[in-house]
Amino acid sequence: MNIPRNFSWLLKGEIAGMARPISVVSDFEFLRENGIDVIVTLSEWPLHKILLEEFGFVNKHIPIADLTPPTQEQIEEFIFFVNEAVSSSKKVVVHCDAGIGRTGTMLACYLVNKGFSAIDAIVEVRKKRPGSIETAAQEETVSKYEKRLSKKIKK
Repeated sequence: MNIPRNFSWLLKGEIAGMARPISVVSDFEFLRENGIDVIVTLSEWPLHKILLEEFGFVNKHIPIADLTPPTQEQIEEFIFFVNEAVSSSKKVVVHCDAGIGRTGTMLACYLVNKGFSAIDAIVEVRKKRPGSIETAAQEETVSKYEKRLSKKIKK
């Protein structure tokens, strides 16, 4: 079984990242065999709805333009959705096109939400997914999210 492009676990058995499925059927078969239940799509174009349904995936589409960071609202939407899935014992995979910029940024924010500092989250994502978080704006977005989260916690 071929591993989908740029697939790797960030937190084994919980959340992974990958590039956009190219060979959708074999990529979806791989995801199913690895217990993935939920796919979060961050690219502008959604995945094929009929195939998603055929394989029984839950899909969340949060369109973000290539090489741009997500908005804080998009991060909140992502974190809420992923936390709901994980708390229901569902395994999640996140993808954009290459699986590094938008995907890496959201995965780093997920780690920040779990208690990592922004810097440690970025380092961890890059260690597990080399090349992740491509722009300074994406890095800054993770830091902004950390600051927003610490303000919420203090309230």
